[in-house]
Amino acid sequence: MKNIVKFAPVTFDPNTAQSNLIFSESLTCVRYSSRIPVPENPPVSLCVRYSSKTPVPETPERCVNRVCVLGTPGFSSGRHCWTVDVGQGQDWYIGVARESIQRKSTVFLEPAEGFWVIGRTGRDSYWAQTASRSRLTVKQPPQTVTVEVDYGKGKVAFVNDTDRTVMHMFKDKFTEKIFPYFSPGLYQEGALSCPLGICGHSISLLMD
Repeated sequence: MKNIVKFAPVTFDPNTAQSNLIFSESLTCVRYSSRIPVPENPPVSLCVRYSSKTPVPETPERCVNRVCVLGTPGFSSGRHCWTVDVGQGQDWYIGVARESIQRKSTVFLEPAEGFWVIGRTGRDSYWAQTASRSRLTVKQPPQTVTVEVDYGKGKVAFVNDTDRTVMHMFKDKFTEKIFPYFSPGLYQEGALSCPLGICGHSISLLMD
């Protein structure tokens, strides 16, 4: 008998999350406030959203001055990929960050500071966070973006799954462990932040 199961290649690490980000207990969905119920069958496998200030324990890993969360596991070799559901969000950043990033002070999102990310700010503004920030040409807004990492070659590519075009590719040299990076932005339409989700991958298992 063949069973189809889903798994997430990476997950969010709440110990690194800025204190305005909240997760459901199961890390399968998240809500903005108690008035918004968590759906039983969320459209994405794992998601994160901006909320009002929530007390959290201080840890060395926690990011303080950026609304972001790192993923787990981290990588120090090999090739890896994961797909992020960005939905209709107009304020988000995704990519990878090195382990030694400044987590308690504000720094620029750029490779020199250990960030290889792209983002969206506004309805039609997509950017690669290079040293001078490069505007990206996007013909069809993505609903999901696949992040492809080749650690040995120092490459991070972002694929628009709507039209299968490469939105941007960073080429660098990694010298330490890197981690998936996610920032769902501060708000959407003046009220709620749109969630970012890690899409599950389906695999077939043969069962006796």
